[in-house]
Amino acid sequence: MTKRTTWPDQPDLRGWLGLVGDQGDLRRLAGPISADQEVAAVLTSCDGASAVLFDDVEGAAFPLIGNTTARRRHFALALGCPEHDVVRRLGAAMAAPAPLVEVPLEDAPVAAVDEDGPDLLSDLPLPVQHEHDGGRYITSALVCVRDPRTGLTNLSINRLQVAGPRELRALLLPGRLRQIFDLHEAQGEDLPVALVIGVDPILTLASQAPAEADSDDLGIASALHPRPLEVVRLPGHPTPVPARAELVLLGRLRAGVRAEEGPFGEYPRTYGPGGPAPVLELTRRFRREQPIVQTILSGGREHFWVGGLPREARLMAALTRAGANAVAVRLTEAGSCRMHAVVSLRNAQPGAAFSAAMAVFAALAPLKQVVVVDDDVDVFDDEQVGWALATRFQADTDLMVVPRARGGGLDPSAGPGGVTAKLAMDATVGAAARGQFAEMRSAVGDPARLQSLLDQLEPALHD
Repeated sequence: MTKRTTWPDQPDLRGWLGLVGDQGDLRRLAGPISADQEVAAVLTSCDGASAVLFDDVEGAAFPLIGNTTARRRHFALALGCPEHDVVRRLGAAMAAPAPLVEVPLEDAPVAAVDEDGPDLLSDLPLPVQHEHDGGRYITSALVCVRDPRTGLTNLSINRLQVAGPRELRALLLPGRLRQIFDLHEAQGEDLPVALVIGVDPILTLASQAPAEADSDDLGIASALHPRPLEVVRLPGHPTPVPARAELVLLGRLRAGVRAEEGPFGEYPRTYGPGGPAPVLELTRRFRREQPIVQTILSGGREHFWVGGLPREARLMAALTRAGANAVAVRLTEAGSCRMHAVVSLRNAQPGAAFSAAMAVFAALAPLKQVVVVDDDVDVFDDEQVGWALATRFQADTDLMVVPRARGGGLDPSAGPGGVTAKLAMDATVGAAARGQFAEMRSAVGDPARLQSLLDQLEPALHD
């Protein structure tokens, strides 16, 4: 049977699960499972391999999906492009958002059921992920708000701790959402919020676009989708939301109100500390008849890639602005797709590697280490990158340390205020010396001949 590789209809979570299932990368657990760490333990065991659909989360009325994009190549599948083209596609969409298609309320699948009762959370499958987490968390919701400076829509993903049947507590790190909330709070106004749960990977990627005040994240998603994104205006919320989402929670971030939130396991695979956080009061819920609730495993590969791929696009744009002849950039899984990078340059001239490193350090504060290689090294192959360091790098001449630089707030090794040191390693030799440093190969003139030989290989029995 031929595997589907294109969206069957307007993209949504259900269409995506059909695609992933056709790829053989979707597994299902029909039996009961506890939301208290058991869900997360299964997702961790399948991390980087398969999505998992949980039919029966104890105490919940609806199924739960996790590891929705379990492999890096899934993002290429979602965007309908080769893997090496994902970052370019992201960059192009950020530069040129596309128009949306607004559909009537009655035509929006997400608006099939309208609920405003006293309990909007207790029937949802919301896991406790880690041993020392502060409680149950929503980790996949796109926080959808209107930027009052431009009228445009900002999407973000924030950790949201369940504190009651209609109350969440939100960690707001420095960024566009925090700025928008601060603007409202300074005037004594609550910030209207829509939490969009259960979407396709393209929307999730768009939510992680650089936090620039003049960008519309829904427009970025529309530019990435094969067709214009369908949106709907829900009663009581000022921005459109994706019409084909599974579930939307409406509410408001309360001005001047704080309550304890956390701790919670974060992207460095260590716990982010707790502390006072803004309070989100929920007022209404819209959903499909039988919604599929979505979770993202914090510290899992989906978490890394969802945040990392848009940041790779940001780094590539910074390298281009700096005049670097960059071919590829990758934020590595070992660095949680935030703290370690590999950059490849074409025809690197003396000094080019360290100039490229400074450009990416300036573009991404949490980045602590960058390895710069030539374009004959595959940045997505850890062994090739390690080989380049082993054969093309000398620590006394090819290493640069930047002390006391701005770092990431969740780095457990950073000093007060997130101050950190940054390390760059130049593993380039340039085109002129490429022959001396070339990797040895077995040259076969006719690739078809080699394939023919490989096809003749058979299992051998040995006494």
